[in-house]
Amino acid sequence: MKGYVILIASVAALGGLLFGFDTAVVAGTLDHLTAYFSLTKVQLGIVVGATSIGCIPGAWIAGKMADVYGRKKVMLLTALLYVVAALGSGLAGKYGTLVFFRLVGGLAIGLASTVAPIYISEIAPARTRGRLGMLQQLAIVTGILVSFISNYLIAKYHPVDDWRYMLGAAVVPSLVFFLLLLLVPESPRWLALMGRGDEARRIFGKLGTEPPAIEEGSGHTATLSEVFAPRYRRVTVIGLVFAAVAQLTGINIIFYYAPLIFEKSHTGGSALFQTLLTGIVNLVFTILAFWLIDRVGRKKLLLVGSAIMATCMLVLGALFWTNALDNYFVLGAIFLYIAGFACSWGAVLWVYVAEIFPNHIRGKATSVAVTGNWTANAIVSLTFPYMLDALKGGPTFLVYALLNAGMIWFVSRYIFETKGVPLEKIEETW
Repeated sequence: MKGYVILIASVAALGGLLFGFDTAVVAGTLDHLTAYFSLTKVQLGIVVGATSIGCIPGAWIAGKMADVYGRKKVMLLTALLYVVAALGSGLAGKYGTLVFFRLVGGLAIGLASTVAPIYISEIAPARTRGRLGMLQQLAIVTGILVSFISNYLIAKYHPVDDWRYMLGAAVVPSLVFFLLLLLVPESPRWLALMGRGDEARRIFGKLGTEPPAIEEGSGHTATLSEVFAPRYRRVTVIGLVFAAVAQLTGINIIFYYAPLIFEKSHTGGSALFQTLLTGIVNLVFTILAFWLIDRVGRKKLLLVGSAIMATCMLVLGALFWTNALDNYFVLGAIFLYIAGFACSWGAVLWVYVAEIFPNHIRGKATSVAVTGNWTANAIVSLTFPYMLDALKGGPTFLVYALLNAGMIWFVSRYIFETKGVPLEKIEETW
């Protein structure tokens, strides 16, 4: 695989690092935000969920924008929005202001989570598309881990108004992301669809890839009615449901609310330090999945991961229900759950939704799927604090155990293998 391909795919994936950082950094600020703004449980849920809510319109408009203006320009806009969101959140003096800038951050994440996987899939050789596509997820989990490390160090060495530094820390990597994006080329497949075949072939040459047989377009962009036309309806619905149920695994309740969960258990060490360990586990097993995805395939990873996650949520539910929390089984179950997610749904999600759609509807169809993902994320983020408070830990985790068990059936019935298949060959399926 040519080094230039790895380099530009890595730059595009940096949006994922900021995505992971911005979504997870709030975990270390919950107590401070509650005290500073005198938040109720509902208001705390809104602060946490605001980013996910902002992701919904971001994901919805991303495909159309990427089809009209190109993948690169939308990623540049994303970087600027990350800067604005970090500065605004860190300087917020009122609850409403904080929620607004968290929404802006969500808008950026919605754009990045749609466009970056599309871009990477369109520049990647078929045999390594899984690994290159996974750079997005690798960047996300790295961003999550960096946010946990940042929170831990800021809380330790700068305890006064530490939440401001935690939320504002993303400014520097956002600026770096913007500057590096200036150096990457536009997606050659998008150029071809825009009728700019000569430019597309020149970029494929730089990538060291033989130009695929893409029918050059005239600049037409897919509409929602085309995406749901009878010919493509099945793959669109599969992509939408697949992306949505990835959030119903419950992974983000672990990352967003890990300190709250650990405070309800009675194991040693600070909640922030234990949260930091979850980030390390996530990164280690994402790296393992990076090695597996183009060898084992997408579908097998999803089936095994769903079984592991269902079992871990069942164990957590039983431990909380019986109040058997004076041991390390809570930590062990959470760590194993994260490992199962990192090697399956975490590894496959952003690769799969960017590769299953035909070239000329990929932007819009991916937007539809990722919008479903963030809608489900917002629902989970907003309801979990209430569920944990009203239902307590046992029933809450058992609900998620049942959801994960249901995903085994969904994957077995509807997900098809795409390992090593060129994008244009996948398109022939539909």
